[in-house]
Formats: sequence, C-alpha cells, structure tokens
Amino acid sequence: MWEDVALSDGTTVLVRSVEPGDAEELAAGYELLSETSAYQRFFTILPHLSPQQVRFFTQVDHRDHEALGAVVPDTGHGVGIARFIRSDTDPASAELAIVVADDWQRRGVGFQLLRRLLSRAREENVTTISAEVLSDNSAQLGLLRHFGTVDTEVSGTTTTATLRLPSNPDDER
Repeated sequence: MWEDVALSDGTTVLVRSVEPGDAEELAAGYELLSETSAYQRFFTILPHLSPQQVRFFTQVDHRDHEALGAVVPDTGHGVGIARFIRSDTDPASAELAIVVADDWQRRGVGFQLLRRLLSRAREENVTTISAEVLSDNSAQLGLLRHFGTVDTEVSGTTTTATLRLPSNPDDER
C-alpha cells in the first residue's frame, strides 16, 4: 500500500506500508527524535532502539500488526509512523501507537497516517482502537478526537484513550 497525500501546508508525503527493509531508516529516525517526542512515544528515553525492537517494528504481518510510514518522496526519509497491534484477547480491538518527527509535527502527518491506519484497521475487522498516552499529551488526544468520540481513563500520568471506529469512514468527523 502506498499513497501520496498533501499535508496542511501543501507539502506532499508518501504514506506506505512499513517493511523489513525500513529497519535502518526507522532506527536512524528514532535517533533524531527530541527527548520529548521519544518520551511521549515510549514513556522512557532510550539511547537507541535495540535490534530486537527494530525487527519488531519493521517485520509486521499487516493483519494483526500493521504499520504505516510517511516518507519524503524525494529522499525516502521517514517523517512519521503509525501502527496498530491487535489484542490477543479481543480480536476486534487493537492498540495504537504513533510518532512524528519533530520538524514535521503540526503539519498533518499524524492526521494522514491515522486516517489511513484506521481504514486498514476496519479492513482487518478491528472496531476499537485504544492508545495509552501521557495525560499531558493534548496533541495526541486531540488527534484521536478528529475521528470520533474518545473515551478516556486516567491512571496517574497516563491516559488510555479508546476510539470505537465507525463502520463507514464517511461517518468520521
């Protein structure tokens, strides 16, 4: 899967499926994240992603574990990634994670990735997406709210945000 999409500032990125060949780019992209962005994604600051983590993040089956990346068409550099991992106990639900490179935040990359990821989730019969986010990460919570009503449950410094997917993507806000 791949698709050219226009961002809010008119820039075009290519949204495509993540594949094993993206391992080096993904690892390098993590190194470029600010401490804030890395912490918001992983709830810790890792010096780098381990080889096992890189394999896990790039060797996806595109059914129970889907990952889509946004890349700059001219250079192939990754600027964002969104993924869902289906629940082992409830096949209709999945956990969401998303991260966007600092220089590309607030330009619509996350919105475009999430829009396409939710469509893929529907294709795989996922009806509920949840994300554990830092409670002060208003940008991620706001992003989820673009796609429907989000139920939240706060536990200390984290919030579990749950979005029930409409059966028809045209029903999204």
